[in-house]
Amino acid sequence: MPRYELSEGNSNKFWDIKLSGNAFTTTYGKIGANGQTTIKQFGSPADAKKEHDKLVAEKTKKGYALVGDAKPAKAAAAKPAKPAKAEPASKLAKGKKEAADAGAAKGDARNPALEKAIAENPTDRDAYAVFADWLQEQGDPRGELISLQLGYKDKSAKQLIDKNPEYFLGPLAEHQKTRDGLSNNSRSHLRSSAQEKEWQKTGEDAFLWRNGYIYRVRLSHDTYHDSVWKGKTSDVLEEVFKHPSGRYVVELSFMSNGDPSEGNLQSLIDVIAKKAPPTIRKITFGDNVDQISWHHTGNLGKMWKAVPHLRIVELETGDFEVGAMDAPNLERAIFITGGLSKACGKNIATAKMPKIKHLEIYYGDDEYGGDCTVKEVKPLLDRGDLTNLEYLGIKNSKFANDIAKAIGGSKVLKTLKTLDLSKGTMTDEGAAALVAAKDSLEHLECLDLSHNYLSKAGIKSVQGLAKKVVTGEMQEADEDDDEGYYYVAIAE
Repeated sequence: MPRYELSEGNSNKFWDIKLSGNAFTTTYGKIGANGQTTIKQFGSPADAKKEHDKLVAEKTKKGYALVGDAKPAKAAAAKPAKPAKAEPASKLAKGKKEAADAGAAKGDARNPALEKAIAENPTDRDAYAVFADWLQEQGDPRGELISLQLGYKDKSAKQLIDKNPEYFLGPLAEHQKTRDGLSNNSRSHLRSSAQEKEWQKTGEDAFLWRNGYIYRVRLSHDTYHDSVWKGKTSDVLEEVFKHPSGRYVVELSFMSNGDPSEGNLQSLIDVIAKKAPPTIRKITFGDNVDQISWHHTGNLGKMWKAVPHLRIVELETGDFEVGAMDAPNLERAIFITGGLSKACGKNIATAKMPKIKHLEIYYGDDEYGGDCTVKEVKPLLDRGDLTNLEYLGIKNSKFANDIAKAIGGSKVLKTLKTLDLSKGTMTDEGAAALVAAKDSLEHLECLDLSHNYLSKAGIKSVQGLAKKVVTGEMQEADEDDDEGYYYVAIAE
């Protein structure tokens, strides 16, 4: 790193700067001390170079002079001002270098300032690029891995990991594949058809790598597929969080944890609550669900405090509880279930989620534990504090007509672009209630009423309530002894 020094009277200062792609790193302070490090990032390498050159010119004008690698210590020793204090500082710097060298030898050289930039934004490629340069200077092989993956040289990166399994994985080496027999026949409602191909390519990988670290952890053990392994997925997750390669995990995804029809994911949730890194941005529970009523998640109550920067949570499961949900940075939440409990419905409706943009709630069937009523929905409809909310899905409900009747004048509607009331049991009675509330709906870009029970007349009546009204896949009630039976789209 180019080093500049300035000596004026008793003041002996240094300033280092290193340009790397779209960013540069500067370190400054008293000669002999460690100094402070900052990273500045720009829109392009040209912008970074322009600012770099400007700062160098400013420092030179102030009297800073470029020195060689061996000169700083000599220059510091030559100064008559307080030489006794320079020696301990030099020893401190030497000790820090020796510690960094020792860390590099173990494959874990540390730089708190550079790591802080990554921890604050774990998807920032520029921050990783700067760190990669520093790691390579320390002789840490992870610097090469970061550079390879930043350059999309995935084959070479995999070869580097495979050649050094103890170095990059250690105890994680035996857990690189999930144990659930991921099948092309199973499909989660959380994924669109466009995502299926990519998911099948990566779904069996327990660890998805990016930027030199494990980016996504997917753990799933189905004892019906693999009855040989007797370990615990929660122990594997703990090992990930302990290992240097798991320092900046961004996504977590879980399916089965033993017996898929009896067990739940609570032990994994508990590990997240105790040991999750602050870089977690997305968590998915139930990522490959086939028979939804057979899948169980657990209680997420203790998890929220451990993942304050969480932006996306997705659940597809037969039953779960969110507890006292406090998610200050959550932007997208999808809760797919065939049976939402009253307690869970109330907690979602009143959750602290000031940044939420997309909220999707499936209520389900009372035969599968879905005992919510419109009473649990009203607190959500009355909220005027969700000022970022653009998509609201109140879906898969057997009381869809009651929801339609409660919509008119709702505070939550004001910021919405899309209101999704699909996959429920709405009839022409609900349609008439929406028509009566048309003044509250006319600003919507989309009103989704698909997969309900509207007649042709009901469909015609709701046209024009929003810029786009979706009314496809309408169902017909089952008739038995002159009584109609209506079913939600997802129950079992």
